[in-house]
Amino acid sequence: MRLRLTLVLSSILLSSGCSSINNHGSDFDNLPNIYDRREGQVALTDEQIEIKAREDLSNDPIIPYQSHVNVNAYNGTLLVTGQTLDEKVHKQIIDNLRIIQGVKRVQDEMVIAPETHASTQSNDSRMTNRIKTELDKVHHPTNFSSANITVITENGSVYLMGLVYKDEADMAASVIQKMQGVKKVIKLFEYLQ
Repeated sequence: MRLRLTLVLSSILLSSGCSSINNHGSDFDNLPNIYDRREGQVALTDEQIEIKAREDLSNDPIIPYQSHVNVNAYNGTLLVTGQTLDEKVHKQIIDNLRIIQGVKRVQDEMVIAPETHASTQSNDSRMTNRIKTELDKVHHPTNFSSANITVITENGSVYLMGLVYKDEADMAASVIQKMQGVKKVIKLFEYLQ
């Protein structure tokens, strides 16, 4: 009975991953983080924002065919990365995302350009994983936990989100900037006092 319950719970967790218009992470990236500094309800709201954003974008009759869009929510901030060929479609994407319940701010990092090649997207995914591995090795400052940092990579640019102390943010950025293939690091952190 206990094994059956474990298998059922595992199946539920594995099937609860987001389907997305474009998603560089794995379904496990969306599982709860016990080190998360956000309140549980805030983390849940962020997850709901991402799900709603991806549904809305993928159900649009134009956006999926003219754009490569990634969305990541953290503490009510919705980071939008990717490419689109048309400024009108870009505006439509951002306007649609701004009205999602729970979104406090949209950080628009989309560019007007052709969609990145699949190999670039694959490299971004690998780079995100390498970054997470490197951050796991950091033990100073003493309160540093890589679990408090969300890493998003788009076309070699690395976006960092999370609730962190300034010294944690500086350490993470310093480690990442030295990594091969990183074009730039954009800190979108919210700072704790």
